[in-house]
Amino acid sequence: MGKKRFLLLYGSETGQSQAIAEEIHELSSKHDLESEIHCLSLTEKKFSLSKETCMVMVVSTTGEGECPETAMKFWRRLRKTTLPSDHLANLNFALLALGDSNYSNFCRNGKNFDERLQELGAKHIYPTGYADDATGLEVVVEPWIEGLWKALHKVMDKQGTPDSNGCLENGHLEINGKRNKENRNERMIGENAESGTTQNGSLHIVQADQAQPKTGEQSSTGNNTSAMSGNDVNGSDSPDHPGNSNNIAQTLQRTPSQSTSTDPYIKVEESTDGKVEGPTVSSLTHSLPPLSESGLTLPALPPPFLKVVYAHNETIDLESLPIQGGAALPSASSGVIQAMVVKATQLTRDDAVKTALDIELKVAENSMSFQPGDSFSIICPNDAGEVTDLLHRLGLREMADVPLRISVLEGTKKRKAAVADFVPTFSTLRYIFTTCCDVRVLPKKAFLRTLVEYTSDPKEKRRLQELCSKQGQPDYAAFLRAPSLSLMDVLIAFPSCLPPIERILEHMTRLKPRPYSISSSPLTSPTSFHFVFNIIDIPAGEGRSQARKGVCTGWLSHLATRGRGQNSYQTIMQNLEEKIDKFALEEEAAREVQIPIYSRTNQHFHLPSDTSKPLVLIGPGTGVAPFIGFLEHRSHMMKEAGDGNMTFGPVWLLFGCRHKDRDYLYREKLEEFQKTGVLSNLCVSFSRDEPADDGSSEQAPRYVQDNMKTHKEGLSELLLEKGGFVYVCGDAKNMAKNVLETWKEILKEKTGQGDYDMLQLIANLREEKRYVEDVWT
Repeated sequence: MGKKRFLLLYGSETGQSQAIAEEIHELSSKHDLESEIHCLSLTEKKFSLSKETCMVMVVSTTGEGECPETAMKFWRRLRKTTLPSDHLANLNFALLALGDSNYSNFCRNGKNFDERLQELGAKHIYPTGYADDATGLEVVVEPWIEGLWKALHKVMDKQGTPDSNGCLENGHLEINGKRNKENRNERMIGENAESGTTQNGSLHIVQADQAQPKTGEQSSTGNNTSAMSGNDVNGSDSPDHPGNSNNIAQTLQRTPSQSTSTDPYIKVEESTDGKVEGPTVSSLTHSLPPLSESGLTLPALPPPFLKVVYAHNETIDLESLPIQGGAALPSASSGVIQAMVVKATQLTRDDAVKTALDIELKVAENSMSFQPGDSFSIICPNDAGEVTDLLHRLGLREMADVPLRISVLEGTKKRKAAVADFVPTFSTLRYIFTTCCDVRVLPKKAFLRTLVEYTSDPKEKRRLQELCSKQGQPDYAAFLRAPSLSLMDVLIAFPSCLPPIERILEHMTRLKPRPYSISSSPLTSPTSFHFVFNIIDIPAGEGRSQARKGVCTGWLSHLATRGRGQNSYQTIMQNLEEKIDKFALEEEAAREVQIPIYSRTNQHFHLPSDTSKPLVLIGPGTGVAPFIGFLEHRSHMMKEAGDGNMTFGPVWLLFGCRHKDRDYLYREKLEEFQKTGVLSNLCVSFSRDEPADDGSSEQAPRYVQDNMKTHKEGLSELLLEKGGFVYVCGDAKNMAKNVLETWKEILKEKTGQGDYDMLQLIANLREEKRYVEDVWT
């Protein structure tokens, strides 16, 4: 009898949903199931949902709770009002939604799919999982996948509805011929905290014995069209006992009889006074009891699937290779455009906490169209020094520039194995690590599991096992995720780990382009535009082996100082101006400061078509960037209108920074906009300045939300009575959340309504595109 088949679909913006779906696909055969995997973009070409009886979907959220582009066609088909309520009556489904709780519409796209599938008659076979990138997707993804298999078997065996938690209650694993009960300490946390379930039966799943991990800087699955971009699993089984193909994971049990010289576990010795010797605090490289003495449940060992062959006698023209293997660019609305750096201006004083630069780029005529509020992405390389250091650590420095071919390993056990589409099959290691793969990305647990196999020191091996295990989840969160460690950091921390290049390439993820908001108007110049960013400085420590700058911001700041051996920001400006002066005479100099970019899709962060509508712009720090474009555009429109019939509503800008004299970005421009009437109200706040001693009893506003409260009457009138539009740009983790809560507080006081009514009011404003965010983490 053949394996039971189910349809496996994914909708991915940055590749995370795809990777998780591929992991499910890889594991399905080991649970006597056959998955047919497709991207949602292939609807009606490869699958038709109305003909299916069992489906699993993994889908991410992007933008303001929106659908990834790859899933848009599918979503439009699903939303058709002509579809009958029993259109999917024969469909049973399970859904895993990815999101980031730093954003207001957490997992909104997944919730939309869930609701619509049920409206069309589809039935849950397993609680919906909401994986949070802010705390680590794996916290939810791992137990969700683990419990999925029983739910699938139940519905396919027609044995009724799965258990309420959709997980194994008394699961057993076969270890060396013995049956061992698996510890099933899992709790369900939903939107209803008391019952653990949501209104639609969906669940958030986390490990019961885990402390909530700290939030590290992560590439968000939500909106990421920022004015300042920060730095920013696949698996199959290789059990201890051959033929034990149905294991969900390996369980390693430590007993005294196993403590031999080849034992991969730390052997805790006692001193003569009875005290335990060794570290007293857990760290990246050391653990303490109970973890150091417990049995471990490891992820399945991913099978090898790539082969690398060096072509010593061949040559290659790297310049002719398509960018990142020609793979589709995320959120792109144009092809790759070469932009020339025209001018750089430092907006902050030298003693500011962060250094902000305004860069002007010029593009060829008709190569790019934009409007205020649009964003674009820069295709940046990794730091050359970091790439060289990594290749040296891997013992490949001499092979870095030798042409090589990458192919799928013959006979691999990985299902649908393929070379990643962003990696060219014929290039060099230096090229791949510089332009294609993200050498800074946090190694996933499956990657650590692979590294275990190439680590010779028993203590290092045991610690890597702990970090990738279910029991070691809190340590993984604290010592890898929170400080955002890279592969190089891990390899330096575990010097006996010497993995082959093929295993490294199998786990490397794409070097993602960095998005930035445009801070100018096309009415000023249709072929040039500005953007602003803070240069990100990341110190060494917390497991980071060395200090580093942001991938893209470090590269941009280095462009002007390349080859001169100086790093002061004043020198950046001077050197860039020198290059600019030579552009007319030296084409090569111009080419040196060209960067590849592309336009991004942006459906909502634009000025309203009705110029009479009031605008409330809230953007502290570099969040002010798109609003400079708004105001510049409006200034041109007002001049062109003259004394005509066009009406322009009031515009309020709430801006904040640390110090008025150090990092008040675009101060002269903003004050000029206010002077000419383009800007009706300029409300500023400086969080680190001492209040002026003017005898006033009122405390000066420190943050934008303080200014909101100060001007609550005017702001609520603009929004509620005059149909105003609110735009918020900046940090999602703190600022955007605080601003939203302040709006709720102001509007609640104004209307006299309750909390639920405020939620409904904000939801309606979002639906009408009158409350729009462009935020980042």
